Amino acid sequence: MTKRNSILFVLFFLLCGMHMACNKNNDGRSPCLEPRRYFLKLQAMNAADTGSTGVEYKMPSPVVGYVDTSTWFPGSTFPGSTFAGPLSAIVDSTRWFIMPDTNNRTQLDTITFYYERKPVFLSTACGYAMVYSLKNIVTTNYLIDSARIEKTEVTNATDVIHVKVFYN
Repeated sequence: MTKRNSILFVLFFLLCGMHMACNKNNDGRSPCLEPRRYFLKLQAMNAADTGSTGVEYKMPSPVVGYVDTSTWFPGSTFPGSTFAGPLSAIVDSTRWFIMPDTNNRTQLDTITFYYERKPVFLSTACGYAMVYSLKNIVTTNYLIDSARIEKTEVTNATDVIHVKVFYN
């Protein structure tokens, strides 16, 4: 082996070792503890008679999911008013369906979220995450009265409601 090949051989193994050290813990798991997928949180509300912000609307047996794939979001099939779901990292809009009561399947509305996607570097081990900036929402109005954006930036914050949907 020539001196040049020996140096390249040593450099190759050094780089492989550095890559493995930066990407895995001793137990083989990724050291990345940062979530890389961020979810939009939606809350159902009843419109208040006083013109205030409204009161939380507990749907009896809701189902929330994607319109185009008919995929339900986990946790969206029990009584509740707050739902979290992913936005697309490929296109600048996502369409969800919201059915407040599975006993009446004709009462189905859709909500379309329009947003801007922004990749954010987390770390060498974690890579990138997609942050979203909500621009507009459009709903059908079978049961939904209106909807409004409460917080435009969809990040890994867990204690925020991004969109409120008001029912009659």
